Amino acid sequence: MDTALTYEQILERLAPCGLDCERCVRYEKGRVRRQATELAQSLAGFENLAPRMAEHAPVLQSYEGFREVLDHLTQGGCSGCRAGGGLLPFCAARTCHAEKAVDYCFQCDEYPCERNSYPEPLHRGWRERNERMRTLGVERFYEESLESPRY
Repeated sequence: MDTALTYEQILERLAPCGLDCERCVRYEKGRVRRQATELAQSLAGFENLAPRMAEHAPVLQSYEGFREVLDHLTQGGCSGCRAGGGLLPFCAARTCHAEKAVDYCFQCDEYPCERNSYPEPLHRGWRERNERMRTLGVERFYEESLESPRY
């Protein structure tokens, strides 16, 4: 577990809203992309053997579909909000944090604001993450967040 990270290292992993980019399936520097790439490399050439093995392991009849998903996960595609990425067009936090010169929403003197137009479940999560960061501190919040699933 990555519990000994500095504030600056955590800043690279957590978006301004408090979501963990490091564990996102779309983050180009993320864990999922790294692990998918390693798995894809380990399976190089297996597409030739999978049809023959499917006789004994029928699930391998779906190997081609699995490989398409795996190849997709190796692509990443998002540079993260702090680097100008971010995939949620209704999220103002991805640019607002820079305008307000804060690292996270809870640090802003206008928090909680109405600039984001999150759907209700995302709004609730945004508030919960930011309140938890405010209460625990960013470092402890990050450590705690690693104990729960990203999705």
